[in-house]
Amino acid sequence: MTLSLDRLLADGCATDSKHKLCRSRGGESCAFDGAAIVLMPIADAAHVVHGPISCCGISWQGRGVHSSVGELHRRGFSTRMGELDIVYGGEKRLEATVREVVEREEPAAVFVYGTCVTGLIGEDLDAACKRLSTELWLPVIPVNAPGFVGPKNLGNRIAGEVLLEHVIGTAEPPATTPTDIVLIGEYNVAGDLEHIEPLLAECGIRVLSHVTGNARFAEIRWAHRAKAAAVVCSRALINVATGLSRRYGMPAVEVSFFGAIETARSLRAIADVLEATVPEAAGVRERVDAVIARRESELDAALAPYRATLTGRRAVLYSGGVKSWSMGSALRDLGIGIAAVGTKKSSHEDEEKVRDILGDDVPRLEDTSPGVLRRFFADGEADLLVAGGRNRYLAAKEGWPFIDVNQEREHAYAGYEGLVTIAHDLTASIRYYEAEKAAEPGCPAPRPETPVRVDGRVSAIDPVHNAPTLGAALALQGVDRALPVLHAAQGCTFLEKVLMIRHYNEPIALATTKLFTEDVVMGSDTAAEKTVRSLAATASPDLVALISGGLAEVKGDDVDALVSELDRELAPAVLGVHAPDYDGGLESGYAAAVEALVALAGPRSEAAGPDAARITVLAGAHLTPADARRIRETAEEFGLEAVIVPDLSALDGSRAGLSPLASGGTTLQQLRTLGDAAHTLVLGASLEGAARSLRDRFGTPFTLLDSVHGLAATDLLLATLSLLSGNPPHPRFERERRIAVDALRDAHLELSGARVTLALEPDHALSLSALFAEAACDVTAVVPTAPPHASRTRASEVVVGDFASVPTDTALLVGSTHGADTAARLGAALLPAGFPVAERYGASRQLTVGYEGATRLVDEAANSLGARERAAAHNEKGVTPMKVAFATTAGTTIDEHFGRAGTFAIYDITPQSTEFVELRKVAEGDLDTDVVSTRGMGSLHDDEVATKITKLDDVKIVYFTEIGGPSAAKLVRRGIMPLKAEPCTNIREIAEKLAEQMRTKPAPWMRRALADEQCAGPADIADPEGPCSCGSGGCC
Repeated sequence: MTLSLDRLLADGCATDSKHKLCRSRGGESCAFDGAAIVLMPIADAAHVVHGPISCCGISWQGRGVHSSVGELHRRGFSTRMGELDIVYGGEKRLEATVREVVEREEPAAVFVYGTCVTGLIGEDLDAACKRLSTELWLPVIPVNAPGFVGPKNLGNRIAGEVLLEHVIGTAEPPATTPTDIVLIGEYNVAGDLEHIEPLLAECGIRVLSHVTGNARFAEIRWAHRAKAAAVVCSRALINVATGLSRRYGMPAVEVSFFGAIETARSLRAIADVLEATVPEAAGVRERVDAVIARRESELDAALAPYRATLTGRRAVLYSGGVKSWSMGSALRDLGIGIAAVGTKKSSHEDEEKVRDILGDDVPRLEDTSPGVLRRFFADGEADLLVAGGRNRYLAAKEGWPFIDVNQEREHAYAGYEGLVTIAHDLTASIRYYEAEKAAEPGCPAPRPETPVRVDGRVSAIDPVHNAPTLGAALALQGVDRALPVLHAAQGCTFLEKVLMIRHYNEPIALATTKLFTEDVVMGSDTAAEKTVRSLAATASPDLVALISGGLAEVKGDDVDALVSELDRELAPAVLGVHAPDYDGGLESGYAAAVEALVALAGPRSEAAGPDAARITVLAGAHLTPADARRIRETAEEFGLEAVIVPDLSALDGSRAGLSPLASGGTTLQQLRTLGDAAHTLVLGASLEGAARSLRDRFGTPFTLLDSVHGLAATDLLLATLSLLSGNPPHPRFERERRIAVDALRDAHLELSGARVTLALEPDHALSLSALFAEAACDVTAVVPTAPPHASRTRASEVVVGDFASVPTDTALLVGSTHGADTAARLGAALLPAGFPVAERYGASRQLTVGYEGATRLVDEAANSLGARERAAAHNEKGVTPMKVAFATTAGTTIDEHFGRAGTFAIYDITPQSTEFVELRKVAEGDLDTDVVSTRGMGSLHDDEVATKITKLDDVKIVYFTEIGGPSAAKLVRRGIMPLKAEPCTNIREIAEKLAEQMRTKPAPWMRRALADEQCAGPADIADPEGPCSCGSGGCC
């Protein structure tokens, strides 16, 4: 080994003289993993693992590390050694791999990691890397950390020593400030730095170098020029801080940014060490105190909604290292008591801090086995588990509220914003499990009616609404050998048929009377009669349904008389369905068709009586073909014969051949004998009228199920079938239910509290709302019509409207393909449902009912929300961030004239996020002297406007307090939008408003900026804030 273990052990914690290395026990991985944890966040460097595939294969993308400077940290490169390489040596393979990677990826540097196999066979990484560096004119750096040499902690130290020996001190920064720091041991897990770095910038503290979260290779090279080191995880990289102190005299402080108390302590500690060692940094502590006061005031307001839920709770905390005490402090900031702290992965110094911060009375657990944890919860001493991802399964199986605070987490928990996120996530977890307990079998408590509000617009904008004739035609697809005939102009038939084909990817049976001008003027009864007679003769259907649309209804055609005549004279049964376009929607037209179908039932044989084993299932328009098939199969498992009306299950792709008639589904004979059924099961509130018709004619009792989606709804369905049949449910249902419960628990942090909008037909919204209520979502329903049962929807509000009525804060939109653009505009995820779902394969084969359907919907909803969140974090939606510059000296407010401004705060803004990038220096001189001191001193930098604009060439908008006319014109010519703001306007507030505007209604100039188009000149830019005040003719 090139790096002496004795030297690595020399710079440990204060107890190293006794323990040699901060104590490490089981479950802490290996030295290779520890080295990779430290170095792989360097995102513009390539990381080549030299060994068999396993080390790279099982580790790459294993940590939720974010980066805004590159993506190589998410790439996996391995020499993939085979048996012959082990026998004859793998150095040639290593050299070839590095050459390939450098040629393909053009990295700033290459780190080469030794592994157990290469360490065992004696591969000389140092010599190979030295040769490659000379050949490629690129730093190629050996990392000798095979897994067998020690635990993860030692690997961290090895990586730190690699940086000290090969990287730090090899370059000089382009500029420095008196408040530059190097941040050590913060790896930007889940984007924590996005909360930390802007906070430091507000305090006037610049992170000159990151070791290593969100780091470029170059900035680590000049880390030695920082004025102080802030060490986040001292257990891991204390040797780096010690090395910087020995070599460069750099002071260091230990910091943590979890929780308000620790964040404030850390900011003050950094400020104090800067003021103590750098005279020019005087005043930083005062600025820090002001920022802390303001942020803590904002924090109190942000935490207010969570206090009632969290105060008084007690948590078991099981994490490692610094989080064993700092996360405990964060929980106490939220009013949560600490029931116990797991210290199996903590150093002796960590344990001392647990005592100092949390007190001697908090139990410290060496044994964190499931049995021990269960006792805390069983005895009522704890009701929350705050731990790493490996404990997630225990919390899910036991039903304990839980958040993951280790490296696998997906949410940033650092800083003041991070504390709010912790509060949100804990509240979401508690909310879910409380909802789960409230939904346990038993007599449900009565629910108040949901308020129903009509959107006040006269117009329909992006309608959820579909035609009643479409609903009627859809119902007839579920009757075998039926032929629906639309009594309307031929365009209606053509468009509806196309829509159904797009949704089902199946041939659709639909004919038309093709009303033209002469039919409308002279009378259309003849056209209808000719069409039906011709189709009856040529297609030989068992059933013809004449569906009258708005045109026929407004004309006043006597469809009922015509149908009665044709039914008497023709071989096929003929029925009429009234579905005027101006009354109702898809659901009401579907319900009208079902009522017409059940009216075909003939008289029951009084001698025989109802068949106890036969039931009629009235299936709503919201059920997929797969749902219809599953309902029938489930009934059969109880020993019941279920006649599904209508039965759309044949639209799943199982139809054979091509026919003008509907193929598969309910037969006419089954419809004729509906009176023989012992019970009617109604799956869809809009079909209650059809069930009442059967009861009135035959005395057939019915059960209406508002929902068939979710746990409770499936429980009720199975209980009903069991009661009707006298048979118990099959044991498989118990297993399916456990899987669905597990799915809900796994996904509850994504779903609980998520703003979900159901833009669906009323039956569908009513049914699905039950599932999303079980997931503890915040549900709003947007429906096209308002039948009486809409008020039973499990939502905070039902809005009668369209896609334009969808709330702007929607996180998940559940709706048809027509809602995709709305979801994109709002930055929401889309869960395709309803009609039509036209840009998705297999929509008709998707199971949504029962426990299995609930599992699939929960998984898909959570995945959609997770993908949305990751897309916002990693900007994977194809939206390039728009860079915006703010003229500032304070760092947090817009407070400078454009010409005088020497620094600009640069933000990346997308519709989903605002991210501080840097405090960019655009004038010569030291930031804290030459630049800041120019404030209010006239036009010192006016002569450098052209240079300044060049340095802002990548931004699309620049904010300032004032600007001269010529400067504004120059900005506009460069495609940069100049905008004037009131002095001392908060930068963060402006950035968030810009993101909201991008998300909802971007102005034309903003759309061009987002599209990366250059503005042609002042006349092309529409100023959102009124006329230009600078006299340039442009906008400012």
